Amino acid sequence: MNLKIHLFSRILLIALICLISSAFYVLYQTDKQAKHEANFTASRISDQVKTQMLQMFARNDFSSPFPNTELWPDINNLSGSCIQFLSRSNKRSRNLCQQITEAERTWPVWFGTLYQHLFSPDFEVRKVFSFNAMTYGSIVVTSNTRIETARAWNNLRAVIGVLFVSIFAVSILVYITINRMLNPAKIIVNGLEKMRDGRLDTRLPSFDIDEWKRTSETINQLASSQEQVIAENQQLALKLLNIQEEDHRYIARELHDEFGQCLAGINAVTASIKQTAKQHSPELVEELNTISPITAHMMDVLRSMLTRLRPAEVDDLGLTTSLKKLLNNWNNRSNGSTRYVLTINGDIDNLPDPLPVNIYRIVQECLTNIAKHAHASLADVIINSQPNHYIQLEISDDGIADVDEFDNTLGVGLLGIRERVMALGGKIILLARSTGGLTVNITIPIVYEEGQYHE
Repeated sequence: MNLKIHLFSRILLIALICLISSAFYVLYQTDKQAKHEANFTASRISDQVKTQMLQMFARNDFSSPFPNTELWPDINNLSGSCIQFLSRSNKRSRNLCQQITEAERTWPVWFGTLYQHLFSPDFEVRKVFSFNAMTYGSIVVTSNTRIETARAWNNLRAVIGVLFVSIFAVSILVYITINRMLNPAKIIVNGLEKMRDGRLDTRLPSFDIDEWKRTSETINQLASSQEQVIAENQQLALKLLNIQEEDHRYIARELHDEFGQCLAGINAVTASIKQTAKQHSPELVEELNTISPITAHMMDVLRSMLTRLRPAEVDDLGLTTSLKKLLNNWNNRSNGSTRYVLTINGDIDNLPDPLPVNIYRIVQECLTNIAKHAHASLADVIINSQPNHYIQLEISDDGIADVDEFDNTLGVGLLGIRERVMALGGKIILLARSTGGLTVNITIPIVYEEGQYHE
């Protein structure tokens, strides 16, 4: 769930709880006030009856009606309530009920049911009347359910209206505040997504809130350290590639100088022995003739190994000619089952070291993977060169390989390609073609920062 919505929903829930609590408190206070007023009225009636009795005993006049209900309306201000005086035998001797106004009779049905269930508004207050240690009766004040329910509804409606407006206004202010407080989170997430995509040069801004400020500073420090680690790894990988190419060059030179000379010597000695054998041992000539094909085969194997170890034509003939020869070799090997096409846009023969040999290796490895796994009828190699900017390679086929297969089955070859590309500061993207096959997009910068190509 979105954090902003989550927090706002929590605040609304708390506001709703406060609203319900306030409503209950209003109803509770209304009920409490009604009972208090009933008790107060009963006490005043009791005092009035006691005063009347004192006057009756003082004047010795017991002819006037007791109690005198004509004085009660001035005392009872509870609308709709009834005041009763019960004698000791609990017979209703005197009573007075207030009139109910029409304006006091409206409330929702559900509220009336709820209020009666919670507070029982049809209560009565009974106060025993005693005089000179003798009980003469009881004063009973009975509330009117309709009046008390209407009063509770009016109080609730007035208070809840104010609370609702206040909570609504506060909720809007809280939402605006939360939105502003969480706005840095959106910026941080966007920055992290850019860093996840490899843009480690992205930096988060500084924020006013200390927690967000420390978070952005920590993330920026992490990005800087990652940039430094990646740069160091690239330099190390580049050094390893250079060392590897130097080893290949050394091994190729040794094989050419030593093994090649040995094969040439074997051929020369074999020819000399053959001449001697023709004169002195003709039966050996046929066996000597089997040596030449073997040495020729070994020479072919040696040339193939030398080409894979260090394609001399890259240094001697340039990258363009070397790639053309490479694709011609693949076309010859495939015997027409797979057609290899090379397209070069721009100048790639004047690239700084170690770009040429690594580009050659990348193309070589991709074509090897296509030949082994793709079962393609067409393989396209497109190289675009932007002077002093970057080299873009697009190697595609119409075979059966897809991205998952490339990642799983061809992991070793892909790892080697990725290592070369990353060491050169480039990027590699694998795309599955809708018509079948795979496209490998590689971008390698030509102009590095100062010292990046150096060991």
